[in-house]
Amino acid sequence: MKNKKGIIIGIVMMFILLMGGCGTKVSYKSPEAVVKSLISAYQNQDQKAVKKCFGLDPDKKCAKEIKKEIDYNMNYFKAHEAEKVEFKKAKSLGKFEKKELVYVWYDYKVKKQKETLEVPAMSFYYVKQKDKKYYAVPAKDVNEKMSENSRKKYSEFMKGDVYQEYDKAYQTFIRKNPKYENSLQNKFQEITK
Repeated sequence: MKNKKGIIIGIVMMFILLMGGCGTKVSYKSPEAVVKSLISAYQNQDQKAVKKCFGLDPDKKCAKEIKKEIDYNMNYFKAHEAEKVEFKKAKSLGKFEKKELVYVWYDYKVKKQKETLEVPAMSFYYVKQKDKKYYAVPAKDVNEKMSENSRKKYSEFMKGDVYQEYDKAYQTFIRKNPKYENSLQNKFQEITK
């Protein structure tokens, strides 16, 4: 009997250790997959997974600019106080200088009293390919030509059906929750003090 209890306790402990050490799963299989992984890593407050998405060694320090970008986004996601994010759509908007510009539309799932709010959000990232894997490009590595291209692509994207659908969802959310943006800004400022 003692032996069975020891085995069961050992299995439970091993399961806890394995699950606790898993972190955010990072997928490098497509430009869209790595951007979704990056968003999930921010939501999960998983700095190591964020670094992996950028193609960095998760156990080493990174450049100050990248650290600042990671901290900013981690705090922004934290301020939402979302239980999770749910992905709606993701797609490449085209290639530029051997990199792809990818958008991802997701909803923050924010539990408020008896209901769960779905807060629409959209992010854009350049993605590069290296050794048959895709990695998000940190903001510090986006040059002026890339910025100009992303502004052009974004302007075109805003005229399309996906953006119109997203904008309608966001405007509807804000109409129903007019204090959300101010509350989010206040929480973000508290976190970053």
